[in-house]
Amino acid sequence: MSAKITAAGETVEFRGPGEIADHGNKLHMRMTMPGQILGMRGVDNKDVTFELVGDRRSAYLRGGPFTELGRGKWVRLPDTGAGFDIGQNDPSRMLEYLRATGKVEERGNDTIRGVETTHYEARVQLGKLEARVSPEAAKALREIMQGIGVREIPLEVWVDRDSLVRRLTMNWHPKGGSYSMEVELFDFGDVQIDIPDASETTTLEKMLGGG
Repeated sequence: MSAKITAAGETVEFRGPGEIADHGNKLHMRMTMPGQILGMRGVDNKDVTFELVGDRRSAYLRGGPFTELGRGKWVRLPDTGAGFDIGQNDPSRMLEYLRATGKVEERGNDTIRGVETTHYEARVQLGKLEARVSPEAAKALREIMQGIGVREIPLEVWVDRDSLVRRLTMNWHPKGGSYSMEVELFDFGDVQIDIPDASETTTLEKMLGGG
């Protein structure tokens, strides 16, 4: 995955490979991004790389700047309820999901990594998306629509004959900024992602003496 975000005249890029498992319910990524995003002292002007593991309940971070912060353990960030369902990462359901939440148009055929695909353009309608997420996430969507005056998000997807998404891109320009992203999906098959045991994790509250 590679992504670029521009806001208030500043551009930030991040990238990294990863895996998706359990029909989109688990993911594992190795992210590289500027240290300034994390706001940690001593890494402001450097790229940092760390691991991210996620499931429906939590995200876990380890390595890079989190090595010292977590003292060798995974730093667990629990789900606050306001985020989107991680199950939306299921590549076999993406086209179905887009059709349910927006407008989809076919744009021709392309070959990606030797696989024949159909290219689609989609516009995800945030109002329809609101009905398919948790109440907390729906509230966050309403705030987004009101705050930046956007009701649709443009996406492009390339889907193979097995309905698997092979590439996804976004080039979105909301008021006051822009966001671009490209993801390629390949090597489909059985993937095992292990979620860290509680004994292997710590939390920000514990590190700050609050839990």
